[in-house]
Amino acid sequence: MIKNEYLRFLQTLNAEEVSAGVRKVANLVFAHFEEVYPLGTTQGKRVKKVASLASNQWANLSDAIAEVTYETGNAGKMFKQLKSIEIGPFRGFAKKESLSLHSLLVLIYGPNGTGKSSFCEALEYGLLGAVEEAQNKRFRNQDDYLKNAHTNSFSPPQILGVDHQGNDVVLQPDESLYRFCFVEKNRIDSFSRIAAQAPAKQMELISTLFGLDSFNEFVKNFSPEIDGKYIDLVGEKSVQLNLKRQTLVGHQQQIEQNNTNLKQLGGEEAALAQQYRLGCTYNQMMIELNGDDQNPGLISKLETDLQQPVYAKSGLTQARLAIIRSEINTNLANYNASQQELVNASQQVSFKQLYESVSKLQANSPDKCPACKTPLTQTALNPYAHADEELQKLQHLAVLQAKSQEYYQSLNQSLAELSQVINVSCDRLTANPLHKFRLASNIQPTIKWFNSMLQPSQGGYTAWQHLEAQVQQLEQSDAAIEQQVQVRTAKQQELNRLRGFAKSITVLQTRRQTAQTTFEKATQAIASFDQENAELISSVEGEKHVVARNKEIVSAYASFVEKLNAYKNALPVKLVADLSEKVTELYNAFNRYDSPNDKLAAVQLPLGQNQRLKISFQAEPEKHFDALHVLSEGHIRCLGLAILLAKNIKTDCPLLIFDDPVNAIDDEHRQAIRETLFKDEFFNAKQIIMACHGEEFFKDTHQTIGSKAAKSAESYIFMPQKGERHVQVLSLQRPKNYVLAASELYAQAEYRDALMSSRRALEHLCEKAWLHYGKHCDNTDKPISVSRRTPHAPWDLRALADNLRSKLNKSKAAIPNKADIVVALDSLLGVGGQDPHWVYLNKGTHEETDRVEFENGTVGTIVSSLDALDKALEV
Repeated sequence: MIKNEYLRFLQTLNAEEVSAGVRKVANLVFAHFEEVYPLGTTQGKRVKKVASLASNQWANLSDAIAEVTYETGNAGKMFKQLKSIEIGPFRGFAKKESLSLHSLLVLIYGPNGTGKSSFCEALEYGLLGAVEEAQNKRFRNQDDYLKNAHTNSFSPPQILGVDHQGNDVVLQPDESLYRFCFVEKNRIDSFSRIAAQAPAKQMELISTLFGLDSFNEFVKNFSPEIDGKYIDLVGEKSVQLNLKRQTLVGHQQQIEQNNTNLKQLGGEEAALAQQYRLGCTYNQMMIELNGDDQNPGLISKLETDLQQPVYAKSGLTQARLAIIRSEINTNLANYNASQQELVNASQQVSFKQLYESVSKLQANSPDKCPACKTPLTQTALNPYAHADEELQKLQHLAVLQAKSQEYYQSLNQSLAELSQVINVSCDRLTANPLHKFRLASNIQPTIKWFNSMLQPSQGGYTAWQHLEAQVQQLEQSDAAIEQQVQVRTAKQQELNRLRGFAKSITVLQTRRQTAQTTFEKATQAIASFDQENAELISSVEGEKHVVARNKEIVSAYASFVEKLNAYKNALPVKLVADLSEKVTELYNAFNRYDSPNDKLAAVQLPLGQNQRLKISFQAEPEKHFDALHVLSEGHIRCLGLAILLAKNIKTDCPLLIFDDPVNAIDDEHRQAIRETLFKDEFFNAKQIIMACHGEEFFKDTHQTIGSKAAKSAESYIFMPQKGERHVQVLSLQRPKNYVLAASELYAQAEYRDALMSSRRALEHLCEKAWLHYGKHCDNTDKPISVSRRTPHAPWDLRALADNLRSKLNKSKAAIPNKADIVVALDSLLGVGGQDPHWVYLNKGTHEETDRVEFENGTVGTIVSSLDALDKALEV
C-alpha cells in the first residue's frame, strides 16, 4: 500500500519543473524502499541511511522516472465479478481451500478467531498485492506475516473472475484498480476515535478513513533536510587546511603586530632614556647603569659603597646628662623632706594603720566587733563606722605617703638611667676610669653610689667629670655618624632610582626579544607552509567535487521531502473530490428511520489544510455545523462509511468487500445500512462480499435480501477449530432465509420444522409489510395499531396480520402489490383463529406430544402463501 502510494507520487515528478536531483533521490528511495521504510527520525536513522546511499550511488542514479499506466476508475471494465478463490497455505489456512464466489452476494459468518480476517486478507493480497496490516505491523518481509504459523509456508491466493462476456479471467493484483473495493472496520473505528479527539485536524480524518495513516507516517519519518553531521558539506581536508591557514593568518597578524610593537618599543626606550637624563640615548643609559667591559656601571658602584658598614650612634648628650643630675638632686631633696614630715606625724600614721586594719576586717565580721566579738547592735560605737570617719580625717597622710613613694621611684629611675650612661661609655671607650662605677644589671644604683662619683680621685678629677668628658666625646662621634648615614641614605635612594630604570630596561629587552622570536617563527612558518602541506592541499583539490556533489544531494533531498509532503497533504483532497453529494445521499439512507430534521441537506468535505468537515440539516440547509461537534460517534461512523461507499461508487468498483461490519456499525443503524446495501439501487450491479462474526446480523441479512436473493447468494460458515489448525469452511447446509428454509423443509417432508420457519417468516414479513404500508399509504389512511399483552412483550402476530390485512384492504392509495399481499394474508389467516392454517403455524412452533399429523396440502398452502407474500413485498 505504502509503496504503491509512493509509486504514484513518483509519477508526479515527471513535470519539467522538477530537478534531476529530486528525481534521483526519489529513485534512490524507491530502489531501497525495504531498507528505508522501517527507519524513523530517531537518532536520524532514516536520513543517515539516505545520505549514505546517495553518497555511494549518486553518480550512477538515474534521473528518469519510470512511467506507470494506471486504470483508475476502470476496474468495472476489467471484470464483472469474482468467481472463486483458492487460499492456502495462507495465514489461518494451513492447506488449500477453494471457495466459490460466483454470486453477486457472498455472505460469511464465523465467530471470532475462525479465519474471517484471513479470508479477507487473502482477497486483499490477491487483488492489491499486499496486506495493509502487515505494513502497519512493520513486517519488512511481508511473507513472514502471510505464512501459516503451523506449516511455516505461504502460497499466494489465486482469484478467478468473470468478465462481461462470461469468460473466466485470472485476476492479477492491481492496487490502483481495486483499493477502493475494501471497507475496513478498523479504519471506521479510527475515523470515529480521531473525530472525538482532534477536531482541529480534520484533514487527517480523510487520511485515516482511506488507510493513508501508514503512508503519512512514512512521509513524516523523512527529516526535512540532511544535516551536515550526516554528509560532508565542507570537505574534511578543506576544514583541516582552513584550520592550518588560520594559523598563517595568525602568523601574518603576529608579524604586523610585532612591527607595531617594535616601533612602540623604540619610542618607549627613547622616552625612558630622556626620563633618565635629558639628551641621553637608550644605549648610553644601559652602559652607564649596567656598565661594560671597562666600566662596572653606576649600580654596581653604589652597591659596593653601600656594603661598607656604618656604626651605630651612642645616643648620649651632655644636655641629657645634666638633666639626669638635676633630677637626682631634686627627687632626693623632695624625698628627704616628705620622709621628715612622715616622721613628725608618726603617731597619726600609727592610728591610720590601725583604722585601715579595722576596715579590712569588716568583710570577715560584718555584724560583730572584730576585737571583742560584741554584736554591733550592743556596742556604744560602731567600730567600722568610726574607723571610716577617722580615715577621712587622716586623708592628708595618705597623700603625703603617696608623694614620698613617687619621689623615691623617680629618684631610682634617674639613678638607673645614669648607670646606663656609664655602661654605654664603658662599652664605647676602652681603658675607661669609669669601669669601677659600672654595676651589674641586677644591682640597683643607690644615692651612695651616686655620691661616690662626686668624690675626687687621685688625679683630682671626680668620676662625674670623667663622665661629662666622655659624653661630650661620644656626642661629637654621633654627629659624624649621622653625617655618614645621610650620605648613605642619598646613595640608597639613588640606587633604588637606578634599579627602577634597570628593571624597565629588562622589561623592554624581554619584550623586544619576544617580539623578535615571534617574528622569526612566523616568517619561517609562512615560508614553509605550502611545502609542509603539499599533500593536504592536493587532497583538498581532489575533494571539491565530492563536496559539490554532497551539496547537490542535500538540496535535492530537501526539495524531494518538500514535494513528498505536498503530495501527502493533497491526497485527502483528491480522494474526496466530488463525493459530497453522494455522501449526503448515502448518509441519509443509513439514517432513514431518523427524524426528517436529523437528515442532512449537504456535507462539505474538507478540501484544504485546517478546513473542517461541515454539515447542514434539511431543516436549516443554509446553516452549517462542524460535523464532529454535533454528531454522535454512531453517526460519525455512518458518515465515515458513507464516504468510503461513495468513493467505491465514484470509482466504478465492481466489488464491495466488508470485513466484519458488525463491529464497524452501531446497532441502531444496522437495519438501515442492510437495506441501503441490498435493497436500494446504490449497489444493485456490484458484487458484495461480507464477512461478519454476528450470527443475528448474518440471519437478518438473509431476511433483508429476500428469498430470491438469498437463494442465489453464496453463504459460508467458518467453524471454530477443534484441533484441526486450519480454517473450517462449511457451505450453508440450510438457508438462513425463513421463506427458503420453509420451502426446503416442506420439500423434504419435515413439516413441523417447515411450519416453525414459516412462523418466523411471517413475523419478519409482517414487519416488512408494515413498513411497506407506511411508505406507500395515503395521508387519510389509518395507522396500523397492535395490542401487547405486557409493555415488553412482542407484538401479537395474529392481531398484527389482521390489522395489516384490514388497513391494506381499506387503503385508497396505490400501494404496490396490495392485492397480492392481501390475498396471501387471507390465505394465512383464514376466517377465525381456528382456521387450520393459523392453527398449523402455532402447532408447528410449539412442542406437543401425540398430536395429529400435519396435512401436506395445508402446510404447502402456508409455504406457498408466504412465498407469494415475500415476492409481493420485493419492490
